[in-house]
Amino acid sequence: MLKHRHIVYFGLAALLLGACVGMSNGIRKASAEVSETVTIVKEYELTNKVDYVEFMIEGSQGEFVVTVQLPDGHRVDNLEGKRTTLDSQENWRVSWGMEKAASGRYTFTITAPQSGYYNLSVDIPLFRDMVGHWGREEVSDYVRRGIVSGYGDGTFRPDSAVTGEELAKLLVMTLTDELPNGKRQWRREFRWRMTNEERANLLGQQEYDFAADHGVVWSKPYVAAIDDLGVHMPISLKEPMSRQDVALMIADVMRLIDDKHPKEHTYKDTSSLSRESQDAISLASHFAIFGGYPNGTFQPARAVTRAEAVKVLSRLESYLTS
Repeated sequence: MLKHRHIVYFGLAALLLGACVGMSNGIRKASAEVSETVTIVKEYELTNKVDYVEFMIEGSQGEFVVTVQLPDGHRVDNLEGKRTTLDSQENWRVSWGMEKAASGRYTFTITAPQSGYYNLSVDIPLFRDMVGHWGREEVSDYVRRGIVSGYGDGTFRPDSAVTGEELAKLLVMTLTDELPNGKRQWRREFRWRMTNEERANLLGQQEYDFAADHGVVWSKPYVAAIDDLGVHMPISLKEPMSRQDVALMIADVMRLIDDKHPKEHTYKDTSSLSRESQDAISLASHFAIFGGYPNGTFQPARAVTRAEAVKVLSRLESYLTS
């Protein structure tokens, strides 16, 4: 799996996080007789071939154009900066990505209206299909902590539906800590907030071994751990989880630490659901863990994606352990 590396250049200085790379930066002013613009040259040395790399150059001195020379000598010409505004500050930005990027030197020639700081940032993401995705931050955090993983082809598939067994594993991994013996136990801060002291004590004595056991379905120990919590799980674990199913599951976990029933949160399309489902959706929505859509619907039958599952569990984790 690719490791995440993020390198940011600030003018002539550089802040380097992650792998060591070669870099240089130079500024030379064009002849006044030829043009009133300036030319800024930046270089980046990619030490290894990667599945995907994204370069971004930002400046605040007006519109600029970038030409990129690749390690093999080919060029990408006339990448134009796009105007952005943040806190009333105007900036111009060029963003350019490349799949199957070769190792070697990448040279960026910036033609700008005047001399100034033009910052080059280089991003090698964990997964090529998470670039610019809204769930990237939470997914990266969960991958770093070993809660979730991607696929062998360098993708995470954030928009694929999550199945019941996948969500069971995600929930268990989110709410357990690894012990020195390699087994896992329900997190202490989670158990301490449970309203049922007897259940909390019993769960505190449980240790789970999730190591692969040949001949046993991989999800079986995770589902067994979910059963210990007394949490609702769908009948078919192989099928995609609907938003209604996820709400029921989330609400069951939330009620372990708080038996309160907040004011009903109604949606246009939930009145035909069972009272249990409506209460679960209201509870998850009330605490902003799992809500509906801007048009006033919840869309209970819609499948939950892998990225959505991580986002919801990240919010649930904060609620349960804060």
